Amino acid sequence: MGSNYLQGVNDGFGLPATLPAGVAQLASTLIDAEIKRPEGLIYTKDGNGNPCAMASMTPSFTYKLGSAITPGTNVVVTVTPANIRADSIGEVLVLDFANPAAVEACVIVAVNGTNQITLGNVQFSHASGALADVGRVISEDRTTPSKRSIVRVAKFPLVSVVSMLGRYSYGRRSDQVGGLYQDMNLLASIQSFGGPPPWIPIAIPPSSWSDATGEIWVPAGELLSYYSDVRIKYVAGYPTVPDPVARAAAQIASGLIQTSNLSGGLQRITAGDTTMMRFAATTLDNDVKKLLDPFRARTTF
Repeated sequence: MGSNYLQGVNDGFGLPATLPAGVAQLASTLIDAEIKRPEGLIYTKDGNGNPCAMASMTPSFTYKLGSAITPGTNVVVTVTPANIRADSIGEVLVLDFANPAAVEACVIVAVNGTNQITLGNVQFSHASGALADVGRVISEDRTTPSKRSIVRVAKFPLVSVVSMLGRYSYGRRSDQVGGLYQDMNLLASIQSFGGPPPWIPIAIPPSSWSDATGEIWVPAGELLSYYSDVRIKYVAGYPTVPDPVARAAAQIASGLIQTSNLSGGLQRITAGDTTMMRFAATTLDNDVKKLLDPFRARTTF
């Protein structure tokens, strides 16, 4: 399900009352590609009205609940298919996405075998066979700056951090002398030479973040050492379509409609010896890009 930034727009953007099929979705998809936010800008709320998932994200995988579950903490759930991995701890499952009254994001806090998990907190009842989607929240891995516990995410405004994991990885080259770390400690030694470092759940309440800048302060982990890498699963965006985005979508849709009968979106106009050609259906002009600039994902940090 892709974005639709023109859904419900009727304030006279110069568009016909009924848009041709697919135009709104195509215009919205072009916007998401331009601002490098394939998940879109709109989030959906859980049954209590809190942000829980990105509305237009396609799940990467979907499980089914093997039995009905009731609200509570540390709720044990059996799921199918049986392909749960040991490193699924910290993964976010969005339950009952199609049911606005019961949709919620739950975090896996324990794994037992390949088909049984423990969810840290469940707010609503869910029937046997209810769907549990993986991949409906934004997930990013960030390397923390040397000797600092701050990371920054790419998408904004940051409205909810659902899950965080940290790990102690191999030391940075600038911190190594003759193969040994200058900031060596026992935990770093064990993790470095004991195989791939595991991801460790990080409690959300002690953390702090800025909605506008996307900077997250990550508390120190075991032995008061800062994590080398942090994995953040979060929700970022808006509850409704921002006006500049709707206007940009309307302008793109207008170009699509004008050239809908021309192959490839090509428009050719000839007057005497002068010929003008443009690809109005697939080009975002500078005016549209200026409207979208405030929503563009950060690609450098």
